[in-house]
Amino acid sequence: MKLNDSILFKGFKKELLNKFGDEKTSFIWKDAQTYLQDLEKNYPNLEKKESIFPTVALYRAIEKHASGEALPFIRDYGTKIGLKVGNIIKVITALPGVPNLLWKKMDVVANKMSSGYECKDVIVTNHQLKMNVIGCPLYDGAKKLGTPEAAQLFCYMDKVYMTKMRGVAYQRTKSIAEGDDVCDYQLTDSR
Repeated sequence: MKLNDSILFKGFKKELLNKFGDEKTSFIWKDAQTYLQDLEKNYPNLEKKESIFPTVALYRAIEKHASGEALPFIRDYGTKIGLKVGNIIKVITALPGVPNLLWKKMDVVANKMSSGYECKDVIVTNHQLKMNVIGCPLYDGAKKLGTPEAAQLFCYMDKVYMTKMRGVAYQRTKSIAEGDDVCDYQLTDSR
């Protein structure tokens, strides 16, 4: 896997350049690619590796070359990606009938959202979905790799794009990757 091939990290290098300039970005990118290859070699069976390996590799490389900058950078990038994904979700859910269909099929949505995650206290009604995620493969993978905080990229994405669904009020007050015991999702019909 190469960092340049990942859709999620397509704009990451540009963000690095804006923040750190050419020389430091070159070092960060080179080291991140080396870290990525090492992770692939040493953890071939890790779940969600296509997402977590590049995240951890980039986090480590930033931290090596700009100590203390990796976490805010990862959070900021997650927010920016969340906005892009959210704009797509906003357009899709603006189509006539999509919010109605979404709520009609909320049980399917809940199953898809929780696929691969360990959840408890799942409640699905015609107008609400609540679930507590107690096991996140992204966080678990980053933790196994010794860099659990890197998973916050996905939490910050989630915080933004989930708010863009028309007909759905989204709330999450806790996040495992941010030190809480659960990720507490609540989607409520706002039509």
